[in-house]
Amino acid sequence: MYSNNRYFTFFIRNLLDTKFIENNIPQNGIEQKAFKDFETVLIGICHYLKIELPETISATNLLPEEVTQNHFEELLILITRHKIDEKVIKKQAKKMFGKYKKRSEDDSFFEDNYKFLENVNCWNSDWKFNPEDAAYFISEMIEQDFTFEYPDETYSHDLFPYIQKELAKLELELMSFDTQGDNYLFFVANKNEVSQIIELAQIIDVKIDRL
Repeated sequence: MYSNNRYFTFFIRNLLDTKFIENNIPQNGIEQKAFKDFETVLIGICHYLKIELPETISATNLLPEEVTQNHFEELLILITRHKIDEKVIKKQAKKMFGKYKKRSEDDSFFEDNYKFLENVNCWNSDWKFNPEDAAYFISEMIEQDFTFEYPDETYSHDLFPYIQKELAKLELELMSFDTQGDNYLFFVANKNEVSQIIELAQIIDVKIDRL
């Protein structure tokens, strides 16, 4: 009754083509990648369960990095593009880290730090905005005149590709905190620091979006 079901046919064909890998030696690139991924999973399980790995296996610790105040300082420095006084950064990072250590499910990074973020060249915008608003507030954030070209009748998130294209010429990128609401909290980052921002945000569990 499954003879006309192509998905079932593919499943049976793949099942029949399955073979054992002898001596744990991959025969092609796909098998090699699968072995590597499986090895990573096993190493992660061993780290989590605190099972000692054999000396023949060399691997970095895959457990989440322990969060420190330095992570918050680094993130604040990057999202403000190195323009905020070091004492201000350290004071705010200390406050954020203290809140992080005592965090609860009801805590919101956005709400807890809104007053600070609002004053570090961020743009808090409704999800609906027009090109003129974008040009004005981005000019404020980067402290220079900013204009960009866009098709007629283009608004809100549809403007992102055109904004990013123009910012890229300045080695900058528009990003946003995830406010868990119907608004954006935009900021502009140095393009060569975006990956580091994303990594730090993941470590301290702050949701930041690339646009």
